Amino acid sequence: MTKLSIVVPTYDLGPYLDKTLQALKQQTIDFELWLVDDHSTDKTAQVAQAFTTGIPNFHTEVFEHHQGVSVARNFGITHSTGDAIAFVDGDDLVTPDYAQTLINGFTDGVPAVTVGYEWWRPSDDESDRYDTLDQRRMFDQVSRRGTAVGGYIWNKAYDRQAIEKIRLRFDEQLTIAEDYLFTATFVAQTPGQYRFDPAVKYKKVNRATSTIHTRSFKDRSVESQVFNQISEMGRHL
Repeated sequence: MTKLSIVVPTYDLGPYLDKTLQALKQQTIDFELWLVDDHSTDKTAQVAQAFTTGIPNFHTEVFEHHQGVSVARNFGITHSTGDAIAFVDGDDLVTPDYAQTLINGFTDGVPAVTVGYEWWRPSDDESDRYDTLDQRRMFDQVSRRGTAVGGYIWNKAYDRQAIEKIRLRFDEQLTIAEDYLFTATFVAQTPGQYRFDPAVKYKKVNRATSTIHTRSFKDRSVESQVFNQISEMGRHL
């Protein structure tokens, strides 16, 4: 069976983190967990450390100074050992079969697996099945906002060898849309048959202090530049 690593960046999550950790604890398969704390100023790091203590495949790393979510995720990529890597935001919720569904989707020639999500509104399709998308269809899904697949990283697992083959990491200079850029770059440079289970396995929690709620006019400008860059990738597929 493919081994899954889940990377969770954390920073000042207050009471949200415990619910996320409990959801991960209920997963139906074993997996490797990396909690990477970006120098929280509250008790987030202590909660993370207490949760992983004594569990061989669970790890916590606490940064000595604040470096940003992309640095935290890149640390997770570098230090995890799974055949596939998934990312969960530290304030979100997953169903007990989230990890199992991601892993079961990996067969020969599948570079990434994605599941349905709930954010702002319920999903239009709750069918629990795997659909197959070629590279072009997958790129069309991940390069635009609001699609069933989306360009987000938290409802997906990526093949580690495919990540390393193209030397992909998160852009540490970006504070917004870094997830879209990561996913679009992965798909644009990785041919294959992608798998998608539209049943909701991931719930995005709307936290008032999250990046999406606090972005500035400058952030929106940077986001537009990122999407222009992604659009240019699509021209070469």
